[in-house]
Amino acid sequence: MREDDIARLVRLRRIPPEVITSVPGEEIEPRPEPGERVVFGAHFDRELGLPASHFFRRFLDFFGLQPHHLPANACILLSCYVAFMEGYAVLWPNVEFWSRLFYIKAQTIEGHLRTCGAASIYSRTGTPFPRIPTVDSVKNWQMSFFYVRNDNPAFDRLNLPEYNPAPPVGRINWGHNARTTDPDAEMRVHKIGHMSGRLDPTRTSKLELTKAQVARRVNNVTKANMPENWDWGLPPFDRASPPELLFDRQGIEDGDLAEKVWTPDHVDPADQAGDEAGDDDLPEVPDQGGQGEHNPPPSPEHQEEREEPAESGTGPIPAVPRVRPPALGDFCAQGEETGRRRVHGCWRLRPRNSLSPRRFRRRPGESLFFVV
Repeated sequence: MREDDIARLVRLRRIPPEVITSVPGEEIEPRPEPGERVVFGAHFDRELGLPASHFFRRFLDFFGLQPHHLPANACILLSCYVAFMEGYAVLWPNVEFWSRLFYIKAQTIEGHLRTCGAASIYSRTGTPFPRIPTVDSVKNWQMSFFYVRNDNPAFDRLNLPEYNPAPPVGRINWGHNARTTDPDAEMRVHKIGHMSGRLDPTRTSKLELTKAQVARRVNNVTKANMPENWDWGLPPFDRASPPELLFDRQGIEDGDLAEKVWTPDHVDPADQAGDEAGDDDLPEVPDQGGQGEHNPPPSPEHQEEREEPAESGTGPIPAVPRVRPPALGDFCAQGEETGRRRVHGCWRLRPRNSLSPRRFRRRPGESLFFVV
């Protein structure tokens, strides 16, 4: 990530201006300072924003995960779920209902959970939720990391867990499949289906995109092959066209919309330029996808562990244990034959300012290693 990449995320409201950001130095794996959190540009390109929603934080805590445990495409599936719940069902998303539509599948190396991308997300069979045609390959998404911290510690504008470089511990609640759901509280001022327009405070972009721009954004992170002349199958609801009351939860969560006092639109001097204000154009970047619904068979070194989702509901584990972050020696060791440094995590080693990582063949039974 470069400074101009981060500045673009600030313009798009994915990062609040009150959040202090910094790019990595020479480090090849994250080394945040006290108070900093580690985030990934590939996740922001797939609709993650700060502060993270209550649903996203609850998701991480419930399953014992960190952001770097989620492959890039996992954020697409989470974003699609949130958009469906808020924009069409007009309900707050929650982990319990999510677990009825999706499940987590472990990604391992040599029988151990991967440090990065250990928790892939897949749709459960037999559910009506549409399949998302995500891209197949994983190319350096984990190297898009950078650091964020709150300008004022009294106000948390991140809502992310403290960074822990270890793989997930215990696969906490990974087999959970809820049969009933309860509404969660949500941190944002209102739902997608209650937006007012271009300057709504919950929007992550103030720019009204053309159909061609929307298609380009979708095709950049999925295999949908969306045409530039696409049309809505079902337009999302908004404040001017509210949905019908189809669920009891709508009344519980929203009350009487006719009497609701809405949070004012967010206006700053740049908005006076009209619809052309802002910048929501994606840079031309190589494919940074992750696991998806249409993956080819994985290579031997990235062989997925066969783990079927639980068919019956299992009670959630109420507490997520905290573990000691491993020392640097837990990640690195000296190769017995070559004497070269081997890395047992997933951070790719590459020279600073290089265009791509250097690749080496892996011998049978030997850990993958990189040399800078």
